Amino acid sequence: MRALWMELTELKILIQMNQSDESNDTYLKLKLDEAIEWVQGACNQSFIVNGVLELPAVAKGVVAQYVAFELQGNAGIKSESIAGMSQSFDSADERNNTLVKKLSTAGLRKLRFKPFGGY
Repeated sequence: MRALWMELTELKILIQMNQSDESNDTYLKLKLDEAIEWVQGACNQSFIVNGVLELPAVAKGVVAQYVAFELQGNAGIKSESIAGMSQSFDSADERNNTLVKKLSTAGLRKLRFKPFGGY
C-alpha cells in the first residue's frame, strides 16, 4: 500500500478544483490541515511513520470529502458528488458519521479505551 503526505495540489485534484486558481489556497491549506486532524482523531491514530505523515488512499478521499463539504458552507447539503463518488447528508454530524463509516470499513479506526470506574 502506497501512502504519502497529502499536498494541496492533490486535494485540488480530488475535489476537482482548477490547479491554476490560487485565490483560495491559504483557506484550502487551513481546511486541509483541519480535515487531516479530524481524520487522525476519528481513527485514533496519527498516521505518522518515522516522523512523516502517511495517509492511506481511503483517508485522503475522506479528507477531500471533508474539505469539499466545508467549502460548501455546511448549510443543509442534501447530496454531493466528488470524482465519481456520490453521497447524501444534511449536516456536519451526518457528514462525520458517513466519513467515520468509510474509515471503519477500511479498517483505519483503532479502538479507543476509556478509563472505567474513576481510576
